[in-house]
Amino acid sequence: MLSVMFMKSETKELKTFQKLSIEDACEITMTLETYYQRINKKANADFFILDEEDNEMYSGTISLGSGCALHIVDHIKQKLALLKMDDIQEARKRSFLEQLDKEVPDHLKVVDDPPCSLEETAENHMQMIQTPVISTRNRRLIYGGGILSLLILSATCFSTVATSQDRAETIQDLQKQVKLEQKITGTYERALLGDSQEALKRLSSIDEQGLTKEQKNVYMSLLVDQKKYEEAVQLQGNHPEAVESMIVKKGDVNALKEFQQMFPSPNGAFDLAYHEQRWEDMMGQSGVEMTDKRYEMKAYGYLKLDKVKEAKEEATHIQNQDLNQKIESYEKTKKEIEETKKQVEEEKKKDPTDEKKLQFLTDQQKKQEELLKNL
Repeated sequence: MLSVMFMKSETKELKTFQKLSIEDACEITMTLETYYQRINKKANADFFILDEEDNEMYSGTISLGSGCALHIVDHIKQKLALLKMDDIQEARKRSFLEQLDKEVPDHLKVVDDPPCSLEETAENHMQMIQTPVISTRNRRLIYGGGILSLLILSATCFSTVATSQDRAETIQDLQKQVKLEQKITGTYERALLGDSQEALKRLSSIDEQGLTKEQKNVYMSLLVDQKKYEEAVQLQGNHPEAVESMIVKKGDVNALKEFQQMFPSPNGAFDLAYHEQRWEDMMGQSGVEMTDKRYEMKAYGYLKLDKVKEAKEEATHIQNQDLNQKIESYEKTKKEIEETKKQVEEEKKKDPTDEKKLQFLTDQQKKQEELLKNL
């Protein structure tokens, strides 16, 4: 699930440094857009799109009350639509937008429509009139009820509840980071679109102590992509295992091999042996820091070595239904192969031999062996 965090806002209605779901962020920004249009007010807000692990995937600034977009996702779509991209960048953009769109509920999706006054629509909602669409700048939003009307009526009441002293101090501390955040506005957008050099330049201009965990992850990812492994390790406090883990996640075997040569480790040797399908070497590697993923890899390696008992033992360390099903399928397919082999031998002993049946059984055995191989 993606989320939105507003880092700086010119309007008190948007709470900063709090994660919102995509749906909630769309609802709130749409409400403020409509309300600010009606009262002829504009306000900017800087935001990040975060993934499930709170890594920053995109950053931008939305202008509320400008009439340029109905809500935050509409803003992102229009922003990215204006950028020229090559095929790789276009694929990245499409993947990101598809992920975003999945989390926008149907009643907030935008489609093309003839132009209509947003202010007029706001007036309709202020009168609590339930109409099927809201339109502005050739954009149309399909929605389903009166909750938006209530939000608009209460727009001036957002975030006016008094906060505790502790929360006020926390926000004050967090807001000290705003200047640093402003230095990298657009960095993640550039990284998303493939302009890694510019993103690296911006991130390297920030003192390491001032980088957030999420910024470090993006920075390290860009360094790895550029094969700047020494800088990536230094960024992680000279802990190469963190960099090695990221390379594994990227699935780049050549990069993993290069990194293992520069920063050899038991973890790297294990992971590299797995990706190169050197099962015996993988099993013989000592000193490995076992994780759920590595237990899964080891169980899979034992299956490749036809050691079902050992594979089951590794599987007991983790709760992985897919792995357990794979082991069961392996056992079942292997029994079927043994049964087919037995039938083939029995058929060969017959006099005369039924050649058609023998051919059928032989073909069946080959298919079963291929299935076992690809499990």
